[in-house]
Amino acid sequence: MTRSIKWRMVSIFVLLVVIVMIISGMLIVYQTKNYEYNIIQEELVATANSVYSSVIIDLPSSEIEGHIIEMIEEQSVLLKGKVYLLDEKGGIVYTQEVSTEEQRFNTAQVMAALTQSEITELDEVHLSGNTATYLGYARPIIKNNNVIYVIYVLASTVQVQEKVSAITSVIAIAVLLAIVLSIVLAFLFSAFLTKPIIALTKKAREMSKGELKNPIEVFSNDEIGELTTNFNRMAFSLNETLAQIASEKNKMETVITHMTDGILVFDNFGILIHYNPASIRMLKIKNALSFNDIFGTKLKISFEKVLGDVEKKQRKITVTLDDAYYSIDFAKYIDKNGIIQGLICVIQDITEHKKLENMQKEFVANVSHELRTPLTTIKSYAETLLEGALEDIEVAERFLGVINKESDRMTSLVQDLLELSKLDSQKTSFDRSEINLAEIVRTIARNYEIHAKKKNQHLECQIIEENALILGDANRIEQVIKNILSNAVKYSPEYADVQVRLINDGVYYVLEIRDTGMGIPKEDLEHIFDRFYRVDKARSRAMGGTGLGLAIAKEIMELHKGWIKVESEVERGTCFYLYFLMHKKENDIE
Repeated sequence: MTRSIKWRMVSIFVLLVVIVMIISGMLIVYQTKNYEYNIIQEELVATANSVYSSVIIDLPSSEIEGHIIEMIEEQSVLLKGKVYLLDEKGGIVYTQEVSTEEQRFNTAQVMAALTQSEITELDEVHLSGNTATYLGYARPIIKNNNVIYVIYVLASTVQVQEKVSAITSVIAIAVLLAIVLSIVLAFLFSAFLTKPIIALTKKAREMSKGELKNPIEVFSNDEIGELTTNFNRMAFSLNETLAQIASEKNKMETVITHMTDGILVFDNFGILIHYNPASIRMLKIKNALSFNDIFGTKLKISFEKVLGDVEKKQRKITVTLDDAYYSIDFAKYIDKNGIIQGLICVIQDITEHKKLENMQKEFVANVSHELRTPLTTIKSYAETLLEGALEDIEVAERFLGVINKESDRMTSLVQDLLELSKLDSQKTSFDRSEINLAEIVRTIARNYEIHAKKKNQHLECQIIEENALILGDANRIEQVIKNILSNAVKYSPEYADVQVRLINDGVYYVLEIRDTGMGIPKEDLEHIFDRFYRVDKARSRAMGGTGLGLAIAKEIMELHKGWIKVESEVERGTCFYLYFLMHKKENDIE
């Protein structure tokens, strides 16, 4: 760490020096270049004005040209730069050069002069066959408000570039020397600064291990010495804060123990100081700051009452909020002196447990009801036979038939219950294999045509996907389809239409079983797969239904990674959709 600080200080120091040197060098180069360009500009303007001042505007245009050329030739030694005389179109009329490849100048200065406009920026010109850069200035000669000639003066910037290059070289050498010097000075300065820090760090490490009694030696009276003094003061204050840390540790351990549930922590004034997202979600807390904000309104209990109860023992209550059940435990947390510091509230969602308990009660009630009805019938008919009805052969046979029918009904009910129990506990083993769903559907539909014809119903089977391969237990699949199709035929009136249709939606093979029967009311649709649920209980019982067939079908479909849904409209009919997962390697049922 010390080396890291030292190198960081060296790097910052050197970087600062380099930045300062580079910025200073750039400013020097810029100022020098700007100064030299201003000198060139002044010389160009002076040369153009010198030529212009000798022009006699009153002379004819042809004589003016000769006069200007004569003047340029006579004063060529005194004039700075290359002087060109341009006509009103920018073409070269005269130049001091023996020969030139330029025929015309279209620079900004020339265009401004020709149009009598003002421009302050000089031209940058590159003459043909010459690598040097020139700055140009143009001065128009105006007669009768028309530009008749333009005096155009060029000056080379070679000397300026050479001077800038020389200055740049000097600055580069100065930067290198500054870097070397700054590195040496930075190392000396960082060593002076980090030496006491190393000693301070070593002693602080010992303090972190619990050695608080031995103070750190103060090396100097500067800021580092002040820091050392503060470390010594901190060692003494740590002993005083250990008691507070013990109390906080006890509180945090309690919170961590119950982290899977909702946690609310209140101080001894009932102010909320800690909570977790589960508690916010469970109690739907919004902008709550105290115990009374949360529980005073919803549960009608006060902080003082709960605090008084938990001083004697832990308090536990069960509440219902928005159809959800919660078990709330209140416990106190204390400091090392046994003084209560506040309350911890642990909230457990027991909604599923309550629902399961209610389902068990409802299930027992339904089973009892379903068994009591046939048992009552059997007992009454048996008593009648024992009382003398056996002598009447016709009555005895009729009564025995009823007893047999009710016995079959109880047997069917018990078998369905055992089936559901096995499915719930996943003790049922499926003999899975690759089967063709289309063949199974076609066979079942053909078998049920006999039952449909007995009621003058029209049963239509439409197989759109002939090679509908799925992975599953063929017997179980047949059980589901037969259950749905038998209900469609059984609960549809005479002359009704029953349609069986197998299609492919890309992921599932969808079996639609549609009828035009009495339909299912909207309020019953969400309960249609519940156990022992019947839409028309009297009619279902009369037809031998137990109310478990659809529940079994739903379980079997889900265990085959499929699903089932229903759509219905009263007096219009019902349609069940059975979704079977296609047999693909990535979707194989394990």
